[in-house]
Amino acid sequence: MSTPVVPAVNADTAQRLVDTVASARLLSREAGLIRIRVDVSDLEEAVHHLATVPASRLADLFGAAGADGGTVLHLLWALDGEGSYLMLESPVTGPRYPSLSDIAPAAFLEECEIYEQFGLRPTGDKPMNRVAIPPQTDHDVPRLGRAPTAPPRETHAPHTVAGHAFEFPVGPVRSTGAESLYYGLVTSGEEVVDLYLLTWHKHRGLEWRMTGMTPQQALFLVERVEGLSAVAQGWAFAAAVEHALHLTPPAAATRTRAIALELERLYNHAAAIAALCQSTGLSVGQANTEVALEQLLRLNAAVFGHRYLFGVIDIGGARRAADLRALRTGLPEVVDDLRQTTEALSRTNSFLDRLESTGVLDPQQAHRLGLVGPIAKATGLDLDTRAQHPQPPDDGPPLDPVVRHTGDVLARYEVFCAEIEQSTQLLHHLAAAECAATTVPVPSGQAEPGVGLGWAESPRGESLAFVHLDQDGLISRARIRPAAVRNWRGFDDACRSQNVFTDIPIIEASFWLTAAGTAR
Repeated sequence: MSTPVVPAVNADTAQRLVDTVASARLLSREAGLIRIRVDVSDLEEAVHHLATVPASRLADLFGAAGADGGTVLHLLWALDGEGSYLMLESPVTGPRYPSLSDIAPAAFLEECEIYEQFGLRPTGDKPMNRVAIPPQTDHDVPRLGRAPTAPPRETHAPHTVAGHAFEFPVGPVRSTGAESLYYGLVTSGEEVVDLYLLTWHKHRGLEWRMTGMTPQQALFLVERVEGLSAVAQGWAFAAAVEHALHLTPPAAATRTRAIALELERLYNHAAAIAALCQSTGLSVGQANTEVALEQLLRLNAAVFGHRYLFGVIDIGGARRAADLRALRTGLPEVVDDLRQTTEALSRTNSFLDRLESTGVLDPQQAHRLGLVGPIAKATGLDLDTRAQHPQPPDDGPPLDPVVRHTGDVLARYEVFCAEIEQSTQLLHHLAAAECAATTVPVPSGQAEPGVGLGWAESPRGESLAFVHLDQDGLISRARIRPAAVRNWRGFDDACRSQNVFTDIPIIEASFWLTAAGTAR
């Protein structure tokens, strides 16, 4: 799908970290993932070091139960300039650890989640907000570790600004078909002064439920973490298990995965454009885009037997083969219909005027918050795992991530349109070679535990999965991190950027995220 990134000469962030931080010790170094252990007393120094490395970013932070009854913090850094990921692992035995979000602001929501799940909190008096567990279930919800000493605070409250602004509640029950989501708009009647977002209403404890499962059993849940990214999240999880077990999927199966992933991108981007039309009151454009969306879903069913592409990914390969004849026959017509609609939209001033300068994010905000996918690309950040962290199939033409620079809804719409064309070209290339439903055998047990990381570029951006398998091949810790986990944190800032009340649905449509993806 893309040409592998060639690391710069002497670009070895991991080795420099080991040489710089006294307690840093290399645990393993494999293709795509480097693991380093760091004492918690040196964690701040290590994070300071990584935060200054060009083309690196904090991609995830999570906890796992330690062998001694403590907790092990895992900090995952994407070294985009070197084509690899670096995992810092730091055991914590006490109730506190250094405040990492003071150095890397993208860590704050994960610090709150670690507090909810493991009862650990960073040093200092920074309040821990509620991000995943609904307050009505605090007393009996299953956790990956111990409960916090005090419940997290709510992230919203009645507000008054100079006696004129008030909080207008929206949700969690919204229009038919919309996910449960609450945001409190602080407004004086038109301009949005502030916004408070709550996404925990759909929390299902899926990572807790996966503990003790075989990877095959857990895959069923992984595909349903965020149903609109079933292929991307399934691929990331399967790749994590394959790395842990040292399995290499057949080339024909990786091409099958790639075809499904690009079909998933096509229908998601079409759905996002339809939502933009609905939010701007453009009913004709909405109807035409939804016709194209329905055609894409039918194409999915014709190629893979499922409208939303469930059941394609398997551990060690692919479970369903692509019907290449159906793909070659159906793709040109449906993409041509969608292209005609987007070209008409791009000439409709009443549509473009509502998108331009709405929901603006700048590249500094996007980097600080760790945003990914079309939202980050619209600010000018060149982030795409297909280009910077390639995995098989890698025999295709070079993939240049689509970027825009204004950071508004219009830029996100333009990224959607450009990626539709890009995915179409990739699909034509992939359909020209063999693909199949084939897997390599998965061992039923193993002599020692295994650890693996997997990733895929979902329609919303980088999706990640981490697994730790015990000696029987069962999951002792699974971390599922859809792109929505990173991108919702940018929604607040986008809504505060000099927007009015009626801009909020447009901004939400342009983000095209799921609540389920973050309330997993």
